[in-house]
Amino acid sequence: MKCRDVLYIAFREARILKRPQALDSNNELMDGMIFLNQQIDYWSARGCYAWVTTFNLYTLTAGRQPHNIGPSVTSPPDFLVSPRPVDILSAAVVLTSGSPVDIPINLRDHQWWAGQSVKSMQSNIPTDLYYEPDVPNGQLWFWPVPKVSCQVRLEGNVVLQQFATLDDSFTAPQAYLAAITLTLAEELTDIWGTEMPPNLARRAMKARDALQSNNFLAPRIASADWGTSSSSSSFSRGDFNYMTGGPASERR
Repeated sequence: MKCRDVLYIAFREARILKRPQALDSNNELMDGMIFLNQQIDYWSARGCYAWVTTFNLYTLTAGRQPHNIGPSVTSPPDFLVSPRPVDILSAAVVLTSGSPVDIPINLRDHQWWAGQSVKSMQSNIPTDLYYEPDVPNGQLWFWPVPKVSCQVRLEGNVVLQQFATLDDSFTAPQAYLAAITLTLAEELTDIWGTEMPPNLARRAMKARDALQSNNFLAPRIASADWGTSSSSSSFSRGDFNYMTGGPASERR
């Protein structure tokens, strides 16, 4: 399936095309591609639209600070990635002597980075990373600055790529075709000034829900108090019945 096929479906869903037919010219499709890319750009900023994360290996250059990552870099010593990551989900130094071993790197925010008084301190292994999502390239500030070349493993989201031509291929997991075409159709009815079909909004929401439910799983949780019991002397045992406000043995 190509970009023009995705647009054709969206035009039909929006009832811009009343019956099966070819569009008059590529001009209409090119207009549609502008708004399709706009929708993809919006989805790329939200983790619930990313269907998988990847763990990519990169080689840090000794003494370099920062390392740039994005579409407008010279690789190496920087990391050529398009589009540049919205966020770094995890990072680790990979020790390659013998069996590879990952040593996790702490992900930090701008307040932590602002508080580092000696930003140029060097060490063999960086322990922390502040990611600055600048445009067009992001900046990776490793601390301490590695004074030897080493490998790092960065985790990031995989997102839909924008289309450059009408003949670019559309490749995505299940539910993405329905979600992108129906969502785009919602937008096109407003842009083209057509009347929205009665069930379009419901179907688009259902398609997005199917997509997001696969991508946006509940995080793992833990509690230091799990499995502990109360030491209160008023109860013969530590169980508690929230319905009665008393011991679990009580019934309403």
